[in-house]
This record gives sequence, structure tokens and C-alpha cells, in this order.
Amino acid sequence: MKIAGMLLSSLIIMVILSSVDLAFAAPAISIETSQSVYEYGDHLVMIINVPENCLFLTFFCSVTGDDAHIYITDPAERKSFFLQLPISQEYTEFPARFPFASDDWKTGIYTLELEYSGDKSSTQFTIEDTGEIGIPFWIRDLAKMWINEPLVIDKDFARAIEYLIQYEIINIPYTESEGEMESSIPEWVKNNTEWWIEGKISDTEFTSVLQYLVKTGIITVNLSKA
Repeated sequence: MKIAGMLLSSLIIMVILSSVDLAFAAPAISIETSQSVYEYGDHLVMIINVPENCLFLTFFCSVTGDDAHIYITDPAERKSFFLQLPISQEYTEFPARFPFASDDWKTGIYTLELEYSGDKSSTQFTIEDTGEIGIPFWIRDLAKMWINEPLVIDKDFARAIEYLIQYEIINIPYTESEGEMESSIPEWVKNNTEWWIEGKISDTEFTSVLQYLVKTGIITVNLSKA
């Protein structure tokens, strides 16, 4: 009986130790991005995996519902707090609301670091300048006012765009004014602007609309040929 009791005790201890080992050997959390390389106009998509890990004879679960804290390090190696969001499921895909724009994001390698429930993970992505254009998100608010507010007339919108192009907040290729100057913005431009606001056309496609306004003299700016 003593031998049987000792064997039973040993078996229980082995099961407990095995469960503990499995708990510590369970898959860790991870963060990754939808692409390894982005260009201006793309949207960053972060993917967070927190494997559910409630094992027999343990009280450890990876998914806790706590907030995840994400930090970002830019190409100049400056680290800052980036985002905080609650994690309540194993797989979380978080797309950025606004695209990469050159005034906010420089080219180079970025590092994302995830901290969640005492665990950590990191990943990297690169921004390259391929000639695509990313327009700062807040310019959409200006465009919405022009479309929806009767007090914001064509000249107000044109002057605002002139300023943004002149100071390179919006970057468009060199464009010369030609032909007769138009006095008002054509209705199709307003339609295209509304499509851009709704995400139906890209920032680069909308830039061709702004080029048209420069070419027709509705917007007048001194653009460099360089």
C-alpha cells in the first residue's frame, strides 16, 4: 500500500509539474504589421496575437482584457508612446484611420513594441518614398467644410490649398499654369473631392485634381522644378 501511495503521489506531482511547464512554454504574445514595407498613402495595419492559454491545473490565461500599450521608435531612434487599446480576444487587427503622410512620417525603419499583461513583443516596418503621395488627414476636414458649408466659397478653399502647397504641407509635382484662368472651381472637382474624403480615390489620384487647379490658374503657387 505504501508503494502504491508513493507511486500515486509521484504521478500527481509529475502531472502538476508537466502542467506548469506547459504554461510557461505556451506561445507568447506577438505584434506584426500587414506589410513589411509601406509607402506614402498606405494605411498601417497592426496585428496582435494573444494565444488563449488556460491550462488544466493552472490559473494562467493570456487573454486578460487588459490594455495593450504600444510604443514606436522612429528612424532617428526616438521612442515614444504610440497607442493604447484593450485586448479581449486572441486575434486583434487594428488599422490606422489615416494614411502615412510625408509631413508626419519620415522614410526609414520603425520599431513597434507591444506590452501586454506582463509580456512583450516587437516588430519592424519600413516606409519608402516611391513617389506616392500621402495628404495629411486634417485637410479632409477643410474639404468637408468647403463641400458642406455655404459660407466656405471656392476662393476660400483655393487659398487654403495654395498655402498648403506653397509650404509643402501638400506635395504635388511641378505644374505650370496654362491657358485661360478659370474663375471658379468646376463641379466635377467637388465631386472628386467628395470621393477622396470617402476613400474612393487615393491621395495620389486626388493630387492630380489639385494639379488641374494649378494648371487652370484657380490655384496660384510658385512650385520648384527641382
